[in-house]
Amino acid sequence: MGRKHDEKSTILYNRLILLVVSFASCGFVYFFLSAVLTKNSSISLSASSSLALVGEGGGGGCCRGIENLELWGAAVKWGSDFKFNSSEDCCNACKSMCTGNDGTCLCDTWVFCGNREACGSKFGECWLKKQKDSLAPEKQDGGPPGEENYWISGLIFGKGEGIIAMETEFGTLHMKLFPDCAPHSVAYILELLALRHCAGCQFYRAESRGESWDSEGNHIKNVSIFPSNA
Repeated sequence: MGRKHDEKSTILYNRLILLVVSFASCGFVYFFLSAVLTKNSSISLSASSSLALVGEGGGGGCCRGIENLELWGAAVKWGSDFKFNSSEDCCNACKSMCTGNDGTCLCDTWVFCGNREACGSKFGECWLKKQKDSLAPEKQDGGPPGEENYWISGLIFGKGEGIIAMETEFGTLHMKLFPDCAPHSVAYILELLALRHCAGCQFYRAESRGESWDSEGNHIKNVSIFPSNA
């Protein structure tokens, strides 16, 4: 009787060891695959401002900025002596200094005070500036306690400027940024650019429904799924 009891104990013990080894193996495989997949799906962002792209002048007539933001930099036009009625006029004044064939802009930053009540005597001031690195613009981090930042700021990238490289598992993509058209999106990308590495990041392109989909979101029969500019 004692021998049979020992045999049963040995069998149960062996099964327990086998179960533990199986769980440990599964855990090892899981962590290994997670590390590999994370590495393969990572995205690396880097500046590529010296590259000129074909048809990069797609900024059009956009002139948008970010409210409650004051960008710093070396002044090329002093706002105390340079005033306009709107932020668009201030932006266009900066763009007018960015028309050289070599792509270099004498002005890549504009700062405008457009709140008549809050700005007071500074209302209409348009400060045109030049950044040391336009992909890492200097910012005024806060002001005196209780004082609201009432400035509007924007960036301008000339020809061959504001181009970044995104390295993926499918190859390197070069993208031209248009801060004058999508200032908030570009500001977010510049934050990611400072990180250099963005594991698991996902980027989406927003487009209108166009003529390929009906109002319910269903694809229209015999119409191409892909947009003409894809």
